[in-house]
Amino acid sequence: MKKHVVVLGGGIGGIATAYNLRRLDKDLKITVVSGRPYFGFTPSYPHLALGWRKFEDISLPLAGLLPKHGIEFINEDGESIDPDANKLKTKGGKEIEYDYLVIATGPKLVFGVEGQEQYSTSVCTAEHAVELQKKLEEFYKNPGPVVVGAIPGVSCFGPAYEFAFMLHHELKKKGIRHKVSITYITSEPYVGHLGLGGVGPSRRLMEDLMAERSINFVANVKVVKVESDKVIYEDLNGKTYEALAKLSMLMPRFMGPEVVASAGDKVANPPNKMVIVNRCFQNPTYKNIYGVGVVTAIPPVEQTPIPTGAPKTGMMIEQMALAAAHNIVNDIRNNPDRYAPELSAICIADMGGDAMVFFADPVLPPRSTVIYRKGALFHYIKSAFERYFMWKVKNGNMAPWFEEKGLELLLKVHPLHLCANCSGSPGSAC
Repeated sequence: MKKHVVVLGGGIGGIATAYNLRRLDKDLKITVVSGRPYFGFTPSYPHLALGWRKFEDISLPLAGLLPKHGIEFINEDGESIDPDANKLKTKGGKEIEYDYLVIATGPKLVFGVEGQEQYSTSVCTAEHAVELQKKLEEFYKNPGPVVVGAIPGVSCFGPAYEFAFMLHHELKKKGIRHKVSITYITSEPYVGHLGLGGVGPSRRLMEDLMAERSINFVANVKVVKVESDKVIYEDLNGKTYEALAKLSMLMPRFMGPEVVASAGDKVANPPNKMVIVNRCFQNPTYKNIYGVGVVTAIPPVEQTPIPTGAPKTGMMIEQMALAAAHNIVNDIRNNPDRYAPELSAICIADMGGDAMVFFADPVLPPRSTVIYRKGALFHYIKSAFERYFMWKVKNGNMAPWFEEKGLELLLKVHPLHLCANCSGSPGSAC
């Protein structure tokens, strides 16, 4: 009888896992369960917000796509997981039995500051980006001060930096940059920390980039309230400050969604309801459950005065998905080999006319390699990568041989390594 792998989530992690499973085992029954009917390329949501992309350029409907690659698609949200009975229940009432479950839901967004959800915006979802695009269209007619940044507990800082830099570029193009003050307010202990303790000279680079673009920044502070015309924050001594804001975009923090929490404390990390995984991204208690993507519980790289989390970038997520797929297939075949992802990353921060690229291997310190470059070429490379990634999704192959060989030759990247002992924190050395 065919083994049944259920993948909960249709984002980068879920789709990559499903495609890798299909490539490794043509006989598996694979089902993707997602309440969102489309795949969206998350790194381009800031571009969508600024009107630089159309939704249809960075999305693909899943109902017509996945069956072409031998994968069943159920367009429903997961409601609950019973890990003892190996069952997933959907909000539509379906009860799905599985042999293996891969949780790749993405996070629940937590707008944890008073007034944030009402008065601020985000670029975390396509819907939020489209809403922000509409607000910007009105803002351009009568511009004023802007605040961009991140509240306490945020782990994903990159989109906030990108949005601030790209907004600067767009305002310049429209000839109204001189009418808009931009302030970046962050829970990071310094700009360029990124939830990673910095990456190479990222602190100096971010400070210089903001100075060049007349973007004010305030770090190591806690946003406590958002109002219609201002953002209120306090420093480590509890002193309160106000920043005027006709428009604000503040990143929310992430936690695991209710469907993950329903699986209990052996699956969902009690503090944040993220999926508990080991080095091989397998749940230590329920060996047939894996976590992939932002929903996995990776501990912060260091304690910061105001809480920050560790980001999970697209390349990291692809490597998690590849490891989970290999480990599931090996388990089915009684092969004892288990793999841990390297968790390396190439990140391109678009700034409009140019871009900054960082390569870190691995992302979580200590790192063996850090490379950084800045230039107009990388702005175009990011656009090209977006089209390449959408091509991968459309064609059902997230790990083509030439990509793996190219990364190995150019950057000495090995996405997976054999792990003799999977016990231990994700990202720690085997």
